[in-house]
Amino acid sequence: MFTSAGAALTGEEDRKGTLRPGHLGDLAILSEDYFAVPEPEIAHIESLLTVVGGRIVYAAGEYEGLDEELPPVSPAWSPVAHFGGYQATPRPGLSGARQAESLHQAVAESEQHRQWRARRGLTPEDARPFFDPCFSL
Repeated sequence: MFTSAGAALTGEEDRKGTLRPGHLGDLAILSEDYFAVPEPEIAHIESLLTVVGGRIVYAAGEYEGLDEELPPVSPAWSPVAHFGGYQATPRPGLSGARQAESLHQAVAESEQHRQWRARRGLTPEDARPFFDPCFSL
């Protein structure tokens, strides 16, 4: 219903909606079966392999290395470079408050971030450490 019927609805049944040669093959291999895990665990299901338009765009676990290399996170001082993005699951034993504090420390200690703030007059050039209200707890 969600594959062939969806393709028919958009008039694209000649190139997607079924698994066959010449058709787009968007799919994901998941770490767990949605129907086999307890409901609270559903949020922790991750994609191990994601294929879009015939290209492997994400690979982890036993599939790691099959995907294309991602460009580096920019700017390098971004918390995403250290902690992952919004989808990152907190590490075991790291509560939300402790994770926020770790994030605060990583940003506050970043030399590039300090220089960025100094160039904008937000902190004196020689001041360390500084207080950033954006990352206060």
